[in-house]
Amino acid sequence: MSSGSSLTPMPEFRPAVRESRPVRLAFEGPSGSGRTLTSLLVAAALGEQVALIDTERGMAAKYADRVPFHTQEFTRYDPRSLFAALARAAMRGYPVLIVDTYSAFWSGAGGMLDKVNGEARAGYGGNSAGWSKYRPEDRAVTEALAAYPGHVIVTLKARTDTVIETDTRGRQYARRISVRPEQRADIEYDFDAVGTLGPVATVYFGKSRIPALAGEVIEQPGEELGRTILAWADDGVPNWPQRSFIERARAPDATPDATVDSLRELWSEIVTARAAGMAALDLHDQPITLSELVSNRGKQLRAFAPAPQPDPPAPAA
Repeated sequence: MSSGSSLTPMPEFRPAVRESRPVRLAFEGPSGSGRTLTSLLVAAALGEQVALIDTERGMAAKYADRVPFHTQEFTRYDPRSLFAALARAAMRGYPVLIVDTYSAFWSGAGGMLDKVNGEARAGYGGNSAGWSKYRPEDRAVTEALAAYPGHVIVTLKARTDTVIETDTRGRQYARRISVRPEQRADIEYDFDAVGTLGPVATVYFGKSRIPALAGEVIEQPGEELGRTILAWADDGVPNWPQRSFIERARAPDATPDATVDSLRELWSEIVTARAAGMAALDLHDQPITLSELVSNRGKQLRAFAPAPQPDPPAPAA
């Protein structure tokens, strides 16, 4: 590369530090495997207030006597609606958020596959055109989940297969097993741990960044599992200022000394903390990314800044 190229200044290398930050979990399994209850029991150990995005026609409410939580029900599953729900949950400061099920926003009515297939049916260039048009919506949700200012648990419906097994008395029986979740193929890389729920109140962690869970089969998963996960999440130097970013980005006009420079400094902090894609609400309570919110506030400040005054004329000789 020529020395004359113009490049954005890059940050210096620095020692890596183990940081404490909220966990990202996924529980996959077929219907009836206990995805919702397991998520709620784990969530109860992660934080005092739990919000649940319900795509299962209010079925989660049957567990409200075991774990108190707030809920919002969906009947259509446009990813933009999920982004808006993430923004409102972040604004209300819920320390734990459950999306039950995340699969609905992929394969349910109005979800990603529905939108892409609809584009193909309309004759606008087939599936490739549909993915090109709607993939940004999926990426926006992925970024918002990653940057949410609290713990996140999602449930995934799993496609199943039937295997024949033999019990200790030599008798054969059929057992359903999870094959893969209803989501994009690389979904597991978005999470710290993915647990596969079995038919007899067990969860197997094949993929896990949490050492205590990697390769483990946990029986009767619940609050004890949640405490194990919380201990891992809290271990390290605190570095998750996401909640403060929303407050600071929404309130510059209420701060007498707010300037474009102060927003530029906030922008730098947001990028460093990997929070640019967080879902937030603008001053009109419309869903927007945190980076867009800060950028729009900067434009507003520049638009209403007083016009520069000309220099006074030099005194006559």
